Amino acid sequence: MGDFIGWLRQRLQGEHAVRACVLGVEPAGGDSVLLVLGEADPTGTADPPRIKARLNLAERSAIAEERGGSFDPTALVNRTVEIQLRTSLRQRFGRGAGVQAKVVGLITVGEIPIDVVLQREAVLQRLRLDGVPFGPKTWREPEDPYHVGLIVSEHGDARRDVETSLQALEVAGLLRIHRIWAVFEGPSAERSLVAAMTEAEALHAEHGLSATLVCRGGGPVSAFGPLNSWAVADKARRIPNLVCGLGHAATPRTALDEVASLSVATPTAAAVLIRDLAYRTAVRALRALAGFDQAVQDDIEKAGRIALARAAASFEEAVRLCLTEAEARLGIVGREIERSLLSAIAGLATAKANGGAHAHDHEAPTGLPESDVVPEENGVALVIEAGTGLVLTSAAQAQQASHLMLQFLDGVVTVQVTPQSLTAQ
Repeated sequence: MGDFIGWLRQRLQGEHAVRACVLGVEPAGGDSVLLVLGEADPTGTADPPRIKARLNLAERSAIAEERGGSFDPTALVNRTVEIQLRTSLRQRFGRGAGVQAKVVGLITVGEIPIDVVLQREAVLQRLRLDGVPFGPKTWREPEDPYHVGLIVSEHGDARRDVETSLQALEVAGLLRIHRIWAVFEGPSAERSLVAAMTEAEALHAEHGLSATLVCRGGGPVSAFGPLNSWAVADKARRIPNLVCGLGHAATPRTALDEVASLSVATPTAAAVLIRDLAYRTAVRALRALAGFDQAVQDDIEKAGRIALARAAASFEEAVRLCLTEAEARLGIVGREIERSLLSAIAGLATAKANGGAHAHDHEAPTGLPESDVVPEENGVALVIEAGTGLVLTSAAQAQQASHLMLQFLDGVVTVQVTPQSLTAQ
């Protein structure tokens, strides 16, 4: 008699007595059922390889006769058995060659089933009595998921499904997946799951896991028995943000599903949930970055407008000061030119008066002091004879002149003096 894996690897045809664990019973139509067999004592952390062996009515009757009564195949679930199998090769359409097995006889059945298998409702009732919160109310959505624990079979389909969904994020460095291998079926399943959850708890203490996924593929209902055990459920409720993706859409809920913070139908759905959390975080980050960029742009534009307004005001003030200074300087230049012209005219007039034919008894002035030729406000500044440029300083001189030039602040006017106007004056 050899172990299950040993004879399966060495020979594919013949009749063999093997030691295995009955993982489940499935109806096969008619009067036959399929026993789902796996290794009795699996080693490592992988799920036990499975093979389905057909048990028809004739063998069932023979086994019942040998055991001295009725025989129910479902009583074998989660028990170690020694069984006689006849194996052969078969060609499966599109899937290549496979092994088919048929139950010939049942040699021995383990007397004690796996003691960690408890009824789901009994486990949940015990959890409720403890008063420790569990279930969806314990879920806290992480704002920036990064460290994620994954409890999964090393060689199962569930691992492939999860990694396919999260591969892009992991390669990009947006997620770090901490893989924890566990066995989900067979006698060692409960011990393996408890050890895996203990490791996940330690990882959470070290890294602050955003979530921990527990994933396994589909199978018969009886194969989910370890997930209903008290030991697994009690350990699972200590892990924050535990997400279960067990079986498929038709798989009944287990105690682990009820304890978990979130429970979804399949391993792929659990991976998609984490992926969506990461995407939502990315969207929030992009929005925050866009808001920051807009705020910076608004601040720059505001500062630019203020600086431009200040520059314009400074320019206008500088222009005003320049105009004011220019006007002041032009005024000074104008007054200097006017003084210079008046002084020159006065000097010429004095020189002509001293040497001309119209000399009088009174000494003609040689010139006027600069203070006398400064224009007076709102009056005549200077009166000279138009023809000679002689400065008139008395009424007698004005009577002798025929044309006079009146110098005002806003210009020069030439007037003609007639005897009538002089007599009238």
